Amino acid sequence: MKKIFTLAMLAVAAITASAQEFNLFPAYDCDAEGWLWLNTQEKIDKYVGTIDEENYTVDPNGKIIQMAFANIMPDYPETYADHEVLGVDTEGYFFTDEGVKSEEIIKGAIVLAPSSAQNTANGGCLILNLPSCATISLYLTSEARMVGRTLMITPGYDMGIDDSTGENAWTGHTKSIYARTAAPFSQLHSAGHYKWEGVESLNNGYNEGITFKSDGPVYFALQNCHKYPVFIHAIKVTTPKQETTGIATIPAASAAGTVAPVYNLAGQRVKTAAKGIFIQNGRKIAAK
Repeated sequence: MKKIFTLAMLAVAAITASAQEFNLFPAYDCDAEGWLWLNTQEKIDKYVGTIDEENYTVDPNGKIIQMAFANIMPDYPETYADHEVLGVDTEGYFFTDEGVKSEEIIKGAIVLAPSSAQNTANGGCLILNLPSCATISLYLTSEARMVGRTLMITPGYDMGIDDSTGENAWTGHTKSIYARTAAPFSQLHSAGHYKWEGVESLNNGYNEGITFKSDGPVYFALQNCHKYPVFIHAIKVTTPKQETTGIATIPAASAAGTVAPVYNLAGQRVKTAAKGIFIQNGRKIAAK
């Protein structure tokens, strides 16, 4: 009887372990629910960068969070991150001295550049350069109906070239997984605030075999497809395993004596790194 009970407990433990998820971002940079709010310059410097702009695709060696400009000639409007920028209130209005409660306004965001027109897939993008993925959640605000699409990207391929023209047409370059238009009852969300969860599994009904859930590297993009900006205030990513990939040796100082800021695992910035594991540019690094 004891043996049967022990085996049952081991089975439960194995199932629990297999279902366990880990927050990709360190707890010291997140709130109690695991959300990374982009409300300090320090967090933006650690986690946010740009794509491979020359080839208009994800940089697999870049930051965890990457930004892409709107693919609109000739100006190519910029997607940018600003810890001081204000989103909108819950009704979709920007802050004014009268009529809007400041506590409804969230400070700090990545601002996705608008597209050239409504329902047009050339706006700015948020890209997540993920070592693995269990779940993706985003906290968005916008002054208008939120219109966009999620993309699966392959490094080295221009993400403006979409291979999703048919149900089974994907050749492994860029694939539109989930798209929302500005038509009534079709938009991603109405104006105001939107806590968007379960993003990793959404599809348009013909991509059942494609998901952002992965035990290995996967590259997610959210593209703005409306002529109004979208503010991404917070990001939450969980992974199916405790990620220790991307550990590298701390680089030597340049001739000017500068390197990217280094933090210990308690989130404290350090001037020099003793032997151990630290965080630099949003990635774990090893000092020997």
